[in-house]
Amino acid sequence: MDTVRIAVVGAGVMGLSTAVCISKMVPGCSITVISDKFTPETTSDVAAGMLIPPTYPDTPIQKQKQWFKETFDHLFAIVNSTEAEDAGVILIFRSIPTEEVPYWADVVLGFRKMTKDELKKFPQHVFGHAFTTLKCEGPAYLPWLQKRLVHALASDRKAGVEEEEAHT
Repeated sequence: MDTVRIAVVGAGVMGLSTAVCISKMVPGCSITVISDKFTPETTSDVAAGMLIPPTYPDTPIQKQKQWFKETFDHLFAIVNSTEAEDAGVILIFRSIPTEEVPYWADVVLGFRKMTKDELKKFPQHVFGHAFTTLKCEGPAYLPWLQKRLVHALASDRKAGVEEEEAHT
């Protein structure tokens, strides 16, 4: 049987995460990541991702919660592993100035109403919630994803510029 060949467009967090997921779902496949830029030259390299989901009005809340929980659980497993530092995934305390309890409140850690003393630090707000979530540092997370992709026997290729093959 011929090897399944898959192309993923983009070498930022979304592209590399997609490639790593595909490598697990389709063992033995050949993956080519196509991008004009690779780490450390992508937008993701200068960004950090704070895990606080938006709400998409055309998508059922249960589906959004499922996606968020899967992402949270995945990153939480990393933060509790020996790879956390290399991956640049950390726990971070956050607060939001909202009275409404968001759909993801039971997914993050320690979701609660802010105390009166905490609210005093934000005089423009009369209510708020505090919780612990996860943060990915792009400059660490992208190289970590690339290493995982290499270990999955995939290859990276710059579209029309130069070719970088990653084999183990």
